[in-house]
Amino acid sequence: MAADSADVSYTLPLFPLRHVLFPQFLLRLHVFEERYKVMIGDCIAREEAFGVVLIRSGEEVGDPAVPHQIGCRARILEIEPLEDGQMNLLAVGEGRFRLLDWREADLPYLIGRAEPMEDAPAQPEVLSPLADRLLRVFSRYLGLLAGRAGLPLPEMDLPEDPTLLAFCIASVIPLSALDKQRLLEMTDAPERLRREIRLLRRMVAEVESLPAGGQAEPEPEDSSARTLVARPMSQDPERWQRYRHDGRN
Repeated sequence: MAADSADVSYTLPLFPLRHVLFPQFLLRLHVFEERYKVMIGDCIAREEAFGVVLIRSGEEVGDPAVPHQIGCRARILEIEPLEDGQMNLLAVGEGRFRLLDWREADLPYLIGRAEPMEDAPAQPEVLSPLADRLLRVFSRYLGLLAGRAGLPLPEMDLPEDPTLLAFCIASVIPLSALDKQRLLEMTDAPERLRREIRLLRRMVAEVESLPAGGQAEPEPEDSSARTLVARPMSQDPERWQRYRHDGRN
């Protein structure tokens, strides 16, 4: 069972998306809908985070969508103001949360009551070998893709922490949003690593089965793919240090 990092609940505004945000990875958004312009303005004024939740039913635009129960807090790092109050936003994932309830209330956006969610304790001697296996199969997968494309294997600067490594790889491999959501919801860290190993082995087998000169089918594009990017915060050490220094819970 998950171990909560605190015994108290809290409220936060919710941003339902067709995208899963993982802790310590970046989120880029183009904010254009009026209710979310108001929401982001409120977050900036209060110096508060907002919650990113995968849409269970409904749409990103229009009537409020029904969110999944598990999401990730997002702390705003940068805002680029645009015409008509629109903006480009850069945020970073913080901790995961579990929604206890949510409502629209008197605001134009959703408000959730949430509690922190953490992984159950796991022994390093269990996590480390699994993280090594995950890293090897991930490297194999990237190597196959690079070989098919006739490109050198890209350099990788991946987290050493097994939990962050799992979140990092889950952020970048081509999984469906529901598969990513299942990984976000897991509180058994060793089992999350095992599941990613299985998923990547299946991907490796699919690439290896392609005929010579063949290429994997591209992932279908959706609205989130054009505006959302997740990558490790460690790629920008100065911004990461500034975030750690200035961030407030």
